[in-house]
Amino acid sequence: MRANEFVTEKKRMKKLKELTFMGMSPCTKDCSGHRAGYKWSKARGGVSTASWSNSFNKGAEIAKAGY
Repeated sequence: MRANEFVTEKKRMKKLKELTFMGMSPCTKDCSGHRAGYKWSKARGGVSTASWSNSFNKGAEIAKAGY
């Protein structure tokens, strides 16, 4: 790995660490799981879920909390 590739990778990893859903829950990639859980919960009056997806569950919990 060249020095410039290392710096680029380091910046990318830092950006991933900074990614959060509504400033509350850290995300990987694009927060799509959080968004889906949030939308699902809001459509059902702010309920929680027990999905296999932690990010979906966290999004639903944020909606349930009234955000």
